[in-house]
Amino acid sequence: MNKNISALLLFLAFTFSSHGQSKLTSTSIEVDGLCGMCKKRIENAAYLPGVKKVNWNKESHQLELVFLNKKVSQEEIIASINSIGHDVEGSLASEEQYAKVHGCCKYRDPEQRANHGLGDALCTQTGDQ
Repeated sequence: MNKNISALLLFLAFTFSSHGQSKLTSTSIEVDGLCGMCKKRIENAAYLPGVKKVNWNKESHQLELVFLNKKVSQEEIIASINSIGHDVEGSLASEEQYAKVHGCCKYRDPEQRANHGLGDALCTQTGDQ
């Protein structure tokens, strides 16, 4: 009887510890962009294996994310977004990466921002703002 209880407790401990590693994380990050084309590009870049939900809001520039920690990290998602040329708060795309963005989506260009009714670029630093 004690062996059965011990085995059950061991099984439950293992189940709970492995379950905790596959935790879902829900977060929001700021990603700079201008339009519907930006939205599609940002969401496609963020939708890596393990990501369950992505939604970028054009007005607030907030990207809502829900992802499995054991499959993907927030840093990997940010790197993917940077790789297609979009700045994330705390992590700017390189000039080479930014050059990939379509001409009408050049969110760092003050003229393009004005054309879309926006002020200064949001993600302008690599550190805390």
